[in-house]
This record gives sequence, C-alpha cells and structure tokens, in this order.
Amino acid sequence: MIRSIRITVWMAAVLALWCVPSAASPLARPFLSGLEAYQAGRYDQAVEQWEGIVSDGVINPELFYNLGNACLKADRLGPAILWYERAARLRPNDPDLRFNLDYARSLTRDRAEEATIPLARILFFWNYHLSRPTIAITALAGNLVFWALLVAWRLTRRRGFFRTAVLVAAPTFVLILTAAYNLYEDGHRRQAVILPGAVSVRSGHQPTDTELFVLHAGAKVRVVKASKKHYQIRYSADKIGWIEQEAAGLIVFRIWDDASVK
Repeated sequence: MIRSIRITVWMAAVLALWCVPSAASPLARPFLSGLEAYQAGRYDQAVEQWEGIVSDGVINPELFYNLGNACLKADRLGPAILWYERAARLRPNDPDLRFNLDYARSLTRDRAEEATIPLARILFFWNYHLSRPTIAITALAGNLVFWALLVAWRLTRRRGFFRTAVLVAAPTFVLILTAAYNLYEDGHRRQAVILPGAVSVRSGHQPTDTELFVLHAGAKVRVVKASKKHYQIRYSADKIGWIEQEAAGLIVFRIWDDASVK
C-alpha cells in the first residue's frame, strides 16, 4: 500500500492563499480541486489539476510526490514512477518517497541491469544523499566563504583566516566538481521513464522498422539521441533502439524539454 499524500508548509501556504483574491487563486484553486478529487477517489482528475500547476512553472518535490501517488492510484504506473523519480531528484532521502518509489518499481515488468556500482555509492555518498540543488547551492556558498576568508586574510594578515580558508577549500572544490558532473550528466546522459503499458523499441523511426524488443510502463532508460519526434534509448548494454518521444518522460524536469507531462 502506498503512503498517502502530504500537505507541507508550501501546500499549506497555497491553501492559505485561497482566501486571498485574484493573484493567488490561479494557483490555489487547482491545488484544492485536486486535493478534493484525490480524497473522493477521482485520481485522474487530481492528476489533471496538479499537472496544471506544474505547467504553470511550479517545481516542488511534495507536489511531484503527490502526483506520483495520484497516478499510481489511477493505475498509471509509468507516469507514477516518472513523478516519483522527479521528486527524488529534489529530495533523495525522503523515506515515504523512497518507499512508494520502490513499491511502484516492484510492479514493473522489466528489470534493467544495475547501473550504479555499490562502491560508487559509498565513495561518493554525498551525491546520493543530497539533492542536486543542495549540492550546487552549498558549493556556491562554500566558494563565497572561501574568497571572503582570503580577502579577510589579505587585509588583516591573520593566519586563522588563511587556515580556515584552506579547510573550506577542499570540500568546496569537491562539491563544485560534483555539481559540474551532475550538470553534465543532466545535459548529456538524460534518463527517462516509459509511460505507456507497452512500447515497441525499433531499429529506426518508422513503424515498419524492425521491432528489436518491447518495454513496459515504468522501465527506466537512458536517452542517447533525440530527433524531432523520437528518442534513441538504451535500456541495457545490448538493448538500444528508437521510440516516439511521447512514449517516454524525461526525469530531469524542464518544462521546455518535456512539455507533455503525462
């Protein structure tokens, strides 16, 4: 059984804004309508309302988490895993989110090769326990502190400032490299989730091209190339082919990259 939806500080603020006319109502109304629909068991309607909020530019892990729950309740496994994956990028250590994502993954029909080496999770633990925005912000803050300490040392010549700057430099440099790698990975090693119940992966763009294999809802793939209407995807070392773009949702959430949130 999935763990239920949550109303956090952000969502409570949205509900509070319900009483404020004009400016807040475009955001509060669909959220409240979606919440009412979810509680009444009209899960598809809840998804429609909350996806409208996302389309307006709101990027929030709790909203994505709730969208995943609503999709799973509506028997839309692919979109459910997609929204959970998107939420996990912003809040990787949320226990309820991890529980629901693991449960949804257990319902999938395809089992991919393990992409992450366990040793990498140990050696680079911070990249799996901190969200990418947190890593980037912390790296920026550390960089500012480092230069402030150097300026203070240059002005005062106190060794304490210099020693502290050296101590700050090492973890800051590691976080900067991590943030740069994450940025590269998001741009060049995009991951996606299969949305329909089943999709044929073919050798080319045409429906008549050879069917290489079939993937099912919730399968996690890597996007190798993108054409106007198709993705070349890799599922495992020996499974690569083409699918229509609408059959997959990109995990890295940029509205301009993935306008059709399904």
